[in-house]
Amino acid sequence: SSGINAEWPLRPGVIDTTISLERLSVLVATLHLFSNNETIDDVSTETIKFMLVNAFQGFVHQQHYDFENRKAHVLAAKEYFKDFHHLCQLYGLAEKTNFDANRMTNPVQESNRMEKIQKYQDKKRLETLLEEMENRTHVEEEVQREIYLSLVKLWVMRCEEELYNINSELPMLEHMEKLRGGLVKQRPIIKPKVMKPFILVKSELQKRVFGAGYPSLPTMTLDEFYDEEMVRMAAEAERQLNQPKPVEPEDPDEETEESLGKARAWDEWKDTHRRGEGNRHNRS
Repeated sequence: SSGINAEWPLRPGVIDTTISLERLSVLVATLHLFSNNETIDDVSTETIKFMLVNAFQGFVHQQHYDFENRKAHVLAAKEYFKDFHHLCQLYGLAEKTNFDANRMTNPVQESNRMEKIQKYQDKKRLETLLEEMENRTHVEEEVQREIYLSLVKLWVMRCEEELYNINSELPMLEHMEKLRGGLVKQRPIIKPKVMKPFILVKSELQKRVFGAGYPSLPTMTLDEFYDEEMVRMAAEAERQLNQPKPVEPEDPDEETEESLGKARAWDEWKDTHRRGEGNRHNRS
């Protein structure tokens, strides 16, 4: 069977499933089922399915939605998904990928968009192939091997998607953690001014008709609505006019009428008086 799928309704059994997968993971590591010195062709058919243990562990940890411990489970899921992907890389079932890149800081380029479309098509093809093979009444070992390999490849795609999603979720969880700890202040929510609903009609006759059907809502004609808007706009314009204008600081270099008058009087006095006159100190 396809094992755990993305729609698995596991809410009641999350803890038990987590413990069971942890025990299975220990057994897989103890038995040394996988090695760096072999290829996928060297792995037996019945052993291939155990490659999925870490992927299932990551998926189960993502189903823990208790708010207080959400970040810890997301981090655990990230490590399990990365271990699974690394194992698949060793056997040539996955390509080396930088999962520390966040989509929010790495805009989607055209090549990435085409790659995502191709992966989506490959994913749907694998899902269809798995469904066809699993519905067979008799499955030979060769077909069973193909089922396991297709399932691993399908989970590689899911794993890559989930790792990018985790990188987008972690900053939000860290921010919420700071909010709870009082390290950052939450911005006040500014409520927009809500306009009361009313029925807008074209004529006085329509006003009487619609007003009778909806007595709780005010009804006005287009002319009344226009008049009301004009009154509102006039009041707003008057309010702006009555606001005191800001006092601009005086410019010491700016020439005023008084300063110009003083300058002219000084020039005229210099024209009629010689330099030093009036300051002779009783000298002839």
